[in-house]
Amino acid sequence: MFFRKWVSFLTFLLLVCSLHSQTFSQELEKKISIHSKNLPLEEVLTQISRKGELQFSYSSTTIPVNQAISCSFTSKPVKVILNEILGPLGIAWIVVENQVVLKKMSPDWESEPETQKRPVRFGVVSGSVHDGLTGEALIGASVAVRELGKGTTTNEYGYYSLELPLGSSEVEFSFLGFGTRIRSVTLGNDTVITVELNEASLGMREVVISARDNEQLPAVNQPGDFNFSGATLEQLPGFAGDVDVLKALQLLPGIRSFGDGSSLYYVRGGNNDQNLLMIDEAPIYNPSHLFGFYSVLSPDAVNDMEIYKGDFPARYGGRASSVINITAREGNTKRFSVNGNLGSYASALTIEFPLVHEKASFLFSSRFSTLNWLNYFMDNGGSFDLYFYDINVKFNAKLGQKDRIFFTGFFGKDKFNRFTNSVYRTYGIKWENLVGSIRWNHLFNPKLFSNTTLNMSNYDYSLFLSSDEQSYWKSSIVSTTLKSDFTWFLNPANTLRAGVAVSQHKSDPGNITQEGDEEQVEVRPVSKYTSMEYILYLSNEQKLGKRWSLNYGIRLPVWQDFGPASIYFFDPNHQVIDTAFVGKNTSYNIFFSPEPRLSVGFALSNASSLKTSYSRITQFIQQLSNATGPFTSLEVWVPAGPNIQPLKADQVTLGYFLKFASDRLFFSAEGFYKFFRNHIDYADHANLLYNPLLEGELRFGRAWAYGVELMLRKPAGKLNGWVGYTWSRAITETEGINNGNPYPASFDSPNNFSLFLSYDTRKRWSFSANWVYMTGNPVTMPIGFYAYNGYSVPLYGEKNNDRLPDYHRLDLAVVYRLNRPGNRFRHNLSVTVYNVYGRANPFSVNFNKYQDGQGNFVVPSNLEGDYELVPTSISVAGIIPSINYQFKF
Repeated sequence: MFFRKWVSFLTFLLLVCSLHSQTFSQELEKKISIHSKNLPLEEVLTQISRKGELQFSYSSTTIPVNQAISCSFTSKPVKVILNEILGPLGIAWIVVENQVVLKKMSPDWESEPETQKRPVRFGVVSGSVHDGLTGEALIGASVAVRELGKGTTTNEYGYYSLELPLGSSEVEFSFLGFGTRIRSVTLGNDTVITVELNEASLGMREVVISARDNEQLPAVNQPGDFNFSGATLEQLPGFAGDVDVLKALQLLPGIRSFGDGSSLYYVRGGNNDQNLLMIDEAPIYNPSHLFGFYSVLSPDAVNDMEIYKGDFPARYGGRASSVINITAREGNTKRFSVNGNLGSYASALTIEFPLVHEKASFLFSSRFSTLNWLNYFMDNGGSFDLYFYDINVKFNAKLGQKDRIFFTGFFGKDKFNRFTNSVYRTYGIKWENLVGSIRWNHLFNPKLFSNTTLNMSNYDYSLFLSSDEQSYWKSSIVSTTLKSDFTWFLNPANTLRAGVAVSQHKSDPGNITQEGDEEQVEVRPVSKYTSMEYILYLSNEQKLGKRWSLNYGIRLPVWQDFGPASIYFFDPNHQVIDTAFVGKNTSYNIFFSPEPRLSVGFALSNASSLKTSYSRITQFIQQLSNATGPFTSLEVWVPAGPNIQPLKADQVTLGYFLKFASDRLFFSAEGFYKFFRNHIDYADHANLLYNPLLEGELRFGRAWAYGVELMLRKPAGKLNGWVGYTWSRAITETEGINNGNPYPASFDSPNNFSLFLSYDTRKRWSFSANWVYMTGNPVTMPIGFYAYNGYSVPLYGEKNNDRLPDYHRLDLAVVYRLNRPGNRFRHNLSVTVYNVYGRANPFSVNFNKYQDGQGNFVVPSNLEGDYELVPTSISVAGIIPSINYQFKF
């Protein structure tokens, strides 16, 4: 029933589109009265626009808007009035996209018969926009014809398509941080234009963090849609001299970090597993190095990063709170290039070169840790073996004018072993990410673009149980996807997108492999999962005149579980009452959950706009973790099935966007409300590690989040940056938890503030700083203690009844360029200080009983003893300075 209603609604919107076009032609026949005496042409056009209920588009540089006009028309058709007023002034008018466009009359206009002046014929200008130095595609570059008030932006492959009236037009190509190019086009039929833009001078560089919108058109922005460019990432202080992609995200309103030493982030009241992070369309399940101090995404390999947290396009789904799509750099197609970063904690090297000049290229980027020198500072003769590294490779080639292929590969590994003289023995942990994708772009015609992708993502986590690492606990998840996406640039007012995808997901929630007498033996009491996912989507980006915009669509996911699997059936008390075994390739469960998407935008003026949206998202696979620490470890991924219903999230947003101070400042305010169904929580003292009955440890309820996000940004000039503030709440309610009463989620943080500033002297020095503040995380604290047989026993009340101290931190960075701009070989020194004033931001509180020989309480400890319970807190990082040397040639 719901599906039929939504399809009927989409059909209705398409019908409105066609009717709107027919209605406009009738408006030109509408009879109106106009009387003026020596009034400026612009004012006369305003009267015609108001009375005739139509819109004009023109350039004040080519149209004499101040020309005095005297006229008198009583009950005359609009088109007659236009001919009478504009003809003597040498101005021609044509109808383009339900608006009247004014142009200077060509010499042969008067000689053409009236029948040839109407209707207007169109052609298509298409092509791609690239970096003139490297040949890299420029994603989100603006392509505009200001005289017609028309424009578009390049897609994630740098491709654009724009329908224009036949004849002469001035097409403007621009991209933030690059110079602008204007190409004169005489359009007689479809034309292909490939443009290269050169990077602006150092003093003109801009911090590119923006909501996706066409700057040449009225600002109708996407709620919760932002993008970072590589230029922005270069200016952030980062951690230990290494700019961090995920840390940059956490400076945006609505995106909250866990705190120091963690790559966990929470978006608009959603848990950390509700965020889909992709590199070239392949998912990454654990994006952390060094327990979260670094992310696995090297900034040298990043071209563009797009973030959706509100108005999700129909082509994206699978996670309930956010989608982050990272486009990896393609590699230099023009010349050999090397850049590197030498640091105290990690170093990086990137090599790129053309395989065939301007047709094929290859990029290799690697980063590796240099941390073992810290062993010299270990006390008590202890030591550790800690390292991480990652490798990014990308190959791309043009196969003629209509085809292009890409290959992306990524591998990242972390390993940690600690050796101490203590009786407590820790053998170590390891986690790995392996990601690959192959993509094929094909251009059927200038209006129809397609991309077909085959990708794979493999993540596994191991906890070693023996010193020789032959016995271990291991969890893993492997996803493989084949999909095709189509973009049809139907006309300047409508861009249709459609796609189909098939995915397979295999997850192991954790099993133990033990070393036997002769070989390793897997002990497998925990059932593994195999699932298939089928997706079909359709959407349309539609413009109704110059003020209204629509983006509507539907996503149709189907989830299906297959054996082999052991299925447990639980009673209302979560006790096992029956068991069933399903054979290999046998389907035992299926879900279908339509996801409608709708957003409506209205331009209040050329500088301000409003936009509202609604989206539903279903998440079929979730991460189970009841840990409250900052580290991403012991991940257990499980799919929806007989005992786990898929998580469903409905979100509504309302946003206001404003450009002011001659377009130098940008302000946005967004409100949101999100409601979750089938939200997972856990029984008290739930055991999720090596538990075949882990589904019985889960509890299901509902949750809701709401808030307001404010942001002010200045993207250009010597001093640039942004300031953001978020007030939000995240509340959970689960039967059997907290007596059934609502309680704050563990990541609920009402107040979040971020400030980023960058100052460039335009010579050799640049400075940057960021300061973050957020309300402390909720924690459950004892409300009292009582004595029992000589022990102090804590007494607990409501869940998450207290909070940790508020979190705040200041980071600073200084960069000195060792040579002047313009040289091919560029190198600089950077000094960064993480947590400048040494704030100890605790992430947990413990009540300890154990003291060492000096009377200090050991953190953490739960040894028995007669000592009084003493609260102690654990924080991760103090002041962390670093110095780095960067070079590029």
